[in-house]
Amino acid sequence: MEIWLDTANLSLIEQASKMGILHGVTTNPSIVAKSNLSLEDLLQKIFSLQSGPVTAQVTALNAEEMIRQGKNLHKFSDQIIIKVPTTAEGLKAMRALSQAQIPVMATAIFDINQVLLAAHAKANYIAPYFSRICEDDMNGVNILKGMLSLLSRYSFSSKLIAASLHTAEQVRECCEMGVHAVTLTDKVFCEIIGDHPQTVKSVNKFAKDWKEAKKNKTLEF
Repeated sequence: MEIWLDTANLSLIEQASKMGILHGVTTNPSIVAKSNLSLEDLLQKIFSLQSGPVTAQVTALNAEEMIRQGKNLHKFSDQIIIKVPTTAEGLKAMRALSQAQIPVMATAIFDINQVLLAAHAKANYIAPYFSRICEDDMNGVNILKGMLSLLSRYSFSSKLIAASLHTAEQVRECCEMGVHAVTLTDKVFCEIIGDHPQTVKSVNKFAKDWKEAKKNKTLEF
């Protein structure tokens, strides 16, 4: 399962990249606005910290403008995946960008029918908002399982990337379901990389035992 970060936190992106676990970074207009950087500057800084794909979202509401924005973003860097909202206009834009060999991530997904449509529009990634689906009094796990089943049953090439995860437990649920990718907020990422108490306990025991072993002139290092 691919691990993405949904953030403009440059230090966290660098940390994840150094760990060797980061596949890419997702952004959206809200994330860019909170960064206090221009989109261009933020993207350049993210590119300098990791070599994976980075998403940038179109802000237009009509297909023609979405396509224009998507093409301009792709010209800026072929590292960019264009995020397009899954609306009727967005589907037109997804199809046109895909036909131009520009990678697309369908976003703001809440329903399995949207997954079907985005997959037909040739979106490379499809991003359901997992926590938001759960908050709407729906069984989020079953809905995501249905989305995965649809993609598999009809042999679509699109990958499902679960977004809007609020807890480490939801990351575990995505793993168990076989979701292709997750994109994580700072909070959830820090939660999953935190040292497990039993791991800390084991390491401390190893250190104590090694200290005793060194008395017997065990190999030094």
